[in-house]
Amino acid sequence: MRLLQTDGAAAALTIGLAEAYFVAFALAAGLSQVEAGLIATVPVLAGALIHGMTPWGVRLVKSLRAWVSFFAGLQAAALLALSICAWRGVASMPLVYLLVSLYWAAGFCTAPPWQTWVPTLIPRLISTHFWTSRNRTVQAFLAVGLLSGIVLEWGRQTGLVLLAFSMVFLAAALARATSAWVLSRHSEPKPELAVTTEPPSLRVLRRDLLSDRSVRALLIYMLAVVLASNVSAAFITPWFLNELSFSYTQLMCAFAVTFAAKVITLPGVGRLAKRYGPGVPLWLGAIGIIPTTTLFLVSNSFWWVLVLQFWVGMAWACWETATFLLVFDVIPSERRTSVMTIYNIVQSSAVVGGSLIGATILGCMDVGRQGFAMVFVATGVMRLMTVFLLAGVEPRRFKLHQTFDLYLHTLGIGVGSGAIDLPQVAEHSSRSIAPTNPGTVE
Repeated sequence: MRLLQTDGAAAALTIGLAEAYFVAFALAAGLSQVEAGLIATVPVLAGALIHGMTPWGVRLVKSLRAWVSFFAGLQAAALLALSICAWRGVASMPLVYLLVSLYWAAGFCTAPPWQTWVPTLIPRLISTHFWTSRNRTVQAFLAVGLLSGIVLEWGRQTGLVLLAFSMVFLAAALARATSAWVLSRHSEPKPELAVTTEPPSLRVLRRDLLSDRSVRALLIYMLAVVLASNVSAAFITPWFLNELSFSYTQLMCAFAVTFAAKVITLPGVGRLAKRYGPGVPLWLGAIGIIPTTTLFLVSNSFWWVLVLQFWVGMAWACWETATFLLVFDVIPSERRTSVMTIYNIVQSSAVVGGSLIGATILGCMDVGRQGFAMVFVATGVMRLMTVFLLAGVEPRRFKLHQTFDLYLHTLGIGVGSGAIDLPQVAEHSSRSIAPTNPGTVE
């Protein structure tokens, strides 16, 4: 349990230090606003495609622990390489894309096995207390990581911004290396889970997710939301830094407000789902996310942005909680690795598809306030259209088969070494279908 606490703290620190600032680094390195924005999505798809080998790899290695710890270490290596590139001022677009793709590929490769393996380490009798305690630690270290924006602002004001990014990425690499070492020290109570992992296939996907008509409708709706949201999500950081001239400290505050809103909202959303079913928070989230990006055009005020960011955090907390309960409830733990491998690839394709739509709009309109306005309006209209898909889902028909009392205790932003996810900048990228640590439902 001490190892898991340390792992959670180190993984959260990595997220706050590095993951949230990839786009800002690309801008500082001289990439265009479109090139920098796409770094939030294109490498994610590359990573998802590479991690398609995970089920075969786990069966070959015959150890979930060895697989997860190795790829956590590979993430640390990618961050170290980014640090060196920033330090030496060598950060071309192909190189940055390559290293960030390696980072995401390693992260994706750890995610499904981690979600299968880690829940077996904690006895059910004490699991609620443990995960609650661990998530408090995670939240604290995530907040500490986000403070790296202060270092980046110092770099900007002194003309040493790339050196500042190098320092931040180096600290993130050390944190992730610590996480990888800690993971290697764990036990593996059920080694047979690695051998019985089923490789992904369309047959597996049909059997475990698509055989039910309601589940199919839900997944189509969720992918539509991912596509619509990522039309603008990749370009929020360029909007803040270049169009609104935010400092890195202000950007850090935007991250922090979204994070705080989710932390505050998630427990209440969980209780709402438990009392009235997941359909209620799903609808609240679906409606709440529609106007958020369009409202950025109302004012350039930093305080207005913070208000919207809090709204963003609350809306996505509702949406993520509901989709978590609905989807993960129908995926058996022994099949989770293969199913989530397939789903991650499909969802990442939707992420990139949305961002390419946004990039096309910016290319046609010319990058500037008018182009960003068109992107924000387009994503709002597309989100509105997804509500018609949700109307056909009838989420109240879903009956939760698994007990999620434990999950209601772990609704703070849970971070697992294989389930790293922080909202990409303020407006959530919808990269994941749920808050992290889905395996703790078991």
